[in-house]
Formats: sequence, structure tokens, C-alpha cells
Amino acid sequence: MTAAILIILLAVLFIIGVPIAFAIGVLALVGLWMSGIANPSIAAQRMFAGMNSYALLALPLFILAGNILVKGGVIQRLIEFADIMVGRIRGGLAYVNVVSNLLMAGLSGSATADTAALGSVMVPMMKARGYTVEFAAALTISGAIMAPILPPSLIMVIYAIPAKISIGALFFAGILPAVLIAVLLMLYLAYACRNHPLVQDRALGLRVMLTAIITALPVLAAPLVVIGGVRGGVFTATEAAAVLCGYALVLCWIAYRSVGPRALFKVFQESAITTATIMVIIATSNLFAWYLAMENVPNATRALFMSLTSDPHVFLLIVGVFLLIVGAFVDTVPAILIFVPILQPTAVQFGIEPIHFAIVVIVNLMIGLNTPPVGTNLFVISSISGKSMLQVARALLPFYFVKLVALALITYIPAISLWLPRVAGLIK
Repeated sequence: MTAAILIILLAVLFIIGVPIAFAIGVLALVGLWMSGIANPSIAAQRMFAGMNSYALLALPLFILAGNILVKGGVIQRLIEFADIMVGRIRGGLAYVNVVSNLLMAGLSGSATADTAALGSVMVPMMKARGYTVEFAAALTISGAIMAPILPPSLIMVIYAIPAKISIGALFFAGILPAVLIAVLLMLYLAYACRNHPLVQDRALGLRVMLTAIITALPVLAAPLVVIGGVRGGVFTATEAAAVLCGYALVLCWIAYRSVGPRALFKVFQESAITTATIMVIIATSNLFAWYLAMENVPNATRALFMSLTSDPHVFLLIVGVFLLIVGAFVDTVPAILIFVPILQPTAVQFGIEPIHFAIVVIVNLMIGLNTPPVGTNLFVISSISGKSMLQVARALLPFYFVKLVALALITYIPAISLWLPRVAGLIK
């Protein structure tokens, strides 16, 4: 009865447009009240306890670093570099879109930020080159899901807190899955763009190529600073966020001179708002997770899965289908904070490596970002392209197939996620 009431209440809150953070908070408070725990001070303590984590310091710093780099005009440099690399082949601008998304993923750490930043540039460019707007929009958001998978990733920082796993190990685990998604997207483009005319509008001399490469190298070095520093033991993943902020400031304010004091003030303002929004979600989600623990939901869930199957492959299939559905209705951050404390211990009981399971969960939820009715990336790209969510969703159908193939490979070949962390000595 309690579960039914809470589900109905959540549906009502969503329908009337209550923000997800407050909806989760209301749900937790009602659940606690129905359980006989009506002391508001306990709720406040649990919410603040959820935010009282040293690792969460990385969150505002990675957000700030990504915003500085985007505001500093690195997108155009990355697009020019990608154009040099793959822009001259048939369907070249589509490949440029994927490569640019992969390069941007190592800077922003946010799929929504990549969609907004690259979509506003790539969609008009692809339209001018003869691609349909729907195809360009679908390709852009399909590539944008690599941002939370490739380090530095905001989602990985948020995931690591309730799961109690290494942020550095997660960073290394996301590299090959992100590259796999990029490769599969480009293999599909080789078929989809096979009849697209070649672009011969300018000659690329050695000087032009070298200029584009040299200009992009400092930007490309940004994620390497994080990965190299964590791998070399120079700093932790949290400290790496501060180092990346400093690097971004030096690069965009001093070297490129592309941001000034006024632009920086706006960047700090936007970063503070984004951080506050996420932290409120973290606080209320932690309260809800605590309520679920009080009601013994994690143990009940574990027992349910154990009664359904003893095969870890079947367990991963059930979880994958469940998360694909959840991702279509619930935003990534609350989905992680609510379901990870329940699913992660169960995965360990099935003998699944926690780092591998984390990547599987993140990739599942990233596909949800592009899935109606609540896919955040769909809303963003629809407003940029001027096309409805339905029109973009139709164009997304073949890209869904590509992403599901990538998801299956990542799910059932653990080495894709675990090889690099093991080589780096971050896991056994």
C-alpha cells in the first residue's frame, strides 16, 4: 500500500510540473511520515550528510572547468582539428560531428552541455552541407552521450559517492567504452553517408593542417592532465578538478585571450547555479535512499533478483531493460542516487565487478537521455534545431540500434571497461 501511494504521488508531482529534486524530497518525507518518522530534523541531517563528502568537491570544479573551456571558444578549434582529420572523406562532416563530440567529451563532462554547445554549431553546418536537420540533430545527441562516459565525468563523480568506489578507476574504465561508441557510430555513418557527395571546397596544405593541429593541442591536453595526474599519483581525482580549472583559466584567459573578466563572472555564476541544482538533487535523493534503506528495500530487491535468477548474465539483462525504461522517465543524477544503492550491492552478490557494473549503469542511463518522453538531450536539440522531439526521435531510430549494440558489448565483455583500470593498477 505504501509503495502504491508513493508511486501515485510521484506521478502526480511529475504531471503538475514539480522539479525532480523537490518531487524526490516530498516523496521521501511522505514515506518517512507513513513509517512513523515525522521528525524534520532527521530529514535535514540526512540531506546534509549526503552532501558532506570530500569527493563532491570535484563536482563544482569540473563544472567550472568545462564552462570556462566552452566559453573560451575551444569548440571551433576542436571542430577545425576534427575537420582536418576526417572532414575530407565521404560524409566527412558527419564524422567530424562524432570526433568533435569525442574530443568535447574529454572537456565538458556533461552530455547536455555538449549537446547545447556542439548542436548550435554542427546542426547549421551539416544543414548547409546537404544533411537533413533531423539527421544532424540525431547524430549530435547520439555522440553527446560519450561526455559522461569519457573522463572527466560529472556523472562518474556523482556515481562514486553512494557506490563507494574509486573515481580514478571509473575515469579509466570509461575511456574504451566511449571510444567504442564513437567507432560504432562512424561504422554506421560509413553506410548511411555512402551516397553523400565528397567535399572539395578547399585545399588543405601542410601549413593549414599544422596550424589546426597546433592550435588544438593545448585543448586536447586538458583531459590528459587529469588522466596523467591521477595515474601518476600526482593528485587525486578531486584535486585533478582544481588543476583542470587552473589549466582552463590559463589557457582561455592568458593564452587564447578568449575570455575576459566579464565573461568569467558569467561563467562563475552559471557554474554556481548548475552546482546548486545538482547538490539539491543529491541532498533529496540521499534522503530518499536513506528512507529506502530504513524500509529494507535493498535487501528485498536483492532477494527478489536472487529468486528470479542465479545467472549474472540474466541479471545484467534485467537491470539493463529496467534502466533503459528508468532513463526515459527520470534524469540521470536522481536515477543514480536512488537506484545505485539498491542495485550495486546486488550486482556484487552476483559476482560482478563494481567498476564494470558502474559503466553499464551509466551507459544505460545515457541512452535514456536521448529517449522520449523525458530525454533531456531531446529537449535541448529540439530547441536548437527547430524540429519537434518526435521528428528527432524518428531520425534517432538507427542510432538507438548502434547504441544498443555498444551497450551489449560493454555489458557482456567486462574487459572493455576493466582493462585500462587494471593496467593503471587502480583495480585488481
